[in-house]
Amino acid sequence: MGRVSPRANPRIGVRAAVVLVISILPLLVSATLMDLPAPVQITLNGHVRFLPQGTTLGELIRERDLHPRSGRLLDVEGHVLRYRADPGRILLNGSPARRTTPLANGDAIQVVNGVDRTEGTRTVVTRLNGLRPGNPQFTLDTSRVEEVRVEGRVSGIVVSVRFRPIGPSTRPPAVALTFDDGPWPGSTLQILRILERMHVRATFFVVGYLAQRYPGIVRAELKAGMTIGNHSWDHPNSPPFDQLAPARIRMEMARTSRFLHRRFGIRVTLFRPPGGSFGGPVVTTASGLGLRIVQWNVDPKDWIASRNARTIADAVLSNVRPGSIVDLHDGGGDQSATVQALPRIIRGIRKMGLRLVAIGDQTGP
Repeated sequence: MGRVSPRANPRIGVRAAVVLVISILPLLVSATLMDLPAPVQITLNGHVRFLPQGTTLGELIRERDLHPRSGRLLDVEGHVLRYRADPGRILLNGSPARRTTPLANGDAIQVVNGVDRTEGTRTVVTRLNGLRPGNPQFTLDTSRVEEVRVEGRVSGIVVSVRFRPIGPSTRPPAVALTFDDGPWPGSTLQILRILERMHVRATFFVVGYLAQRYPGIVRAELKAGMTIGNHSWDHPNSPPFDQLAPARIRMEMARTSRFLHRRFGIRVTLFRPPGGSFGGPVVTTASGLGLRIVQWNVDPKDWIASRNARTIADAVLSNVRPGSIVDLHDGGGDQSATVQALPRIIRGIRKMGLRLVAIGDQTGP
């Protein structure tokens, strides 16, 4: 019988193959890595990134989905005029670059969002015809007047309006008595009777909700030939009128004017802001509604409870001059002292040789 050859152990063969692969693999990987170019180190919005050599700016933008946010053009009230007014930029080392530009070590890429901006403004100056009172009006003086209007350069929205006197002014030998915060039961009608008896025309700045509550008193004022002005709907005091939201300011003016027109058929052109607060958007809003701001330059503070008739009359007569506008009150509380002082005030003004007129009326007894 011949000799039998021993059978090969398959486990030994597998182990040998594994050892061989393990030995050769590092050499293969090393050789492969030696063949690859080194990556490019850049910064993207301040963060370090590694990219394959030859990567272009455009490829980076596509791979990273880089899109700057667009900036909008806003009107002077904050509404959008144009959405992509500033599309933003992608900068390479602080400057715009072609998207085909290869990126190199140390390059800095920055995505710069567009910036919202508000439209510019322009100033339009218009010389108005004839002689006019100021706006705001503090006296009966009249002069040539320029309207200075600031508006959005794109939208044309009015930002502000002011009226600037130019040249010499004319001052009439007259005084205007004005009454605020009515109509008021009792005191308004008492004042009306005195004015009618003494043949005086005056101006009543009425509060809208009170005119709605006491329409008969407003009719009595109109029947007596008095001028009616707008004194807001609710007479807000706190915060000051000129610090209210623009929409509230407009509502206070517009609602009162609309009510007076619908209920009594009159179109008011005069507005006295509560507390005389006329800064901010008050003049602009009033002008847009066809109203002129009327203030005063003589204030006896007759609304203070401690004032008596003599104190009120003395305060008026010691300060009144040709062209004065006097601020009195027919409502808002107990005005009995004002009622008592009124005849003396009227006689004292006439002794100075001055007429008594309503606002806008240059004739009067």
